[in-house]
Amino acid sequence: MDGIPVFKPDRFQAVAIGASTGAPGQIETILAALPADLPLPLLIAQHLPPSISQSFAAQLDAASALSVVVAEDGMPVYPGVVYIGPGRQHLRVVRRIGARYVIEVGPEPSELLFKPSADELFRSCAGVWRERLLVVVMTGIGRDGTQGARRVRDEGGIVLTQTQATCAVYGMPRSCVEAGLSDAQLSPERIARAILQLSPEHGGKALAESQSGPGRK
Repeated sequence: MDGIPVFKPDRFQAVAIGASTGAPGQIETILAALPADLPLPLLIAQHLPPSISQSFAAQLDAASALSVVVAEDGMPVYPGVVYIGPGRQHLRVVRRIGARYVIEVGPEPSELLFKPSADELFRSCAGVWRERLLVVVMTGIGRDGTQGARRVRDEGGIVLTQTQATCAVYGMPRSCVEAGLSDAQLSPERIARAILQLSPEHGGKALAESQSGPGRK
């Protein structure tokens, strides 16, 4: 598939993306290629100040058939919805009684440089979805995402990294590649095609037939 990993349609239950400098437009490229009936949620830790979080989500929502929201503490996680981590807050997913998956937003651990942290997002998602998690590490300075990617791989999940040629700053993806944690290096367009394999049109199955909620367009 032209260098793109081939996934079984029901291989994953969630996609998590970690990104920083240069990524907002490329995230838009990925989301714009995905259908409204994508049968899993996407969670994004993009390094942005709080003042931009809402406008970034609105921009992505307008460009995508998926519903895009700024994540809030206690939100249930639904397929077909994109959750953007708010600036200066970490974005995590937990499992709670009465709601299968729930968003957790908060400032701790406060000592981490980046909020939302890709490491925090990846680690929490790996603890919930284990081998059924796909994560993507995109352009950005530093090493955020590497430790979380290690947890994802330890649990049997898959890690995709953005190619150096398409990165504004080849820091975060390089760190994962050099640590031996990248299953494939892809451009944003090919990342979108990899995720697209999980849609119903390509044989994808719903996260759970009973777990459909508000938010789909």
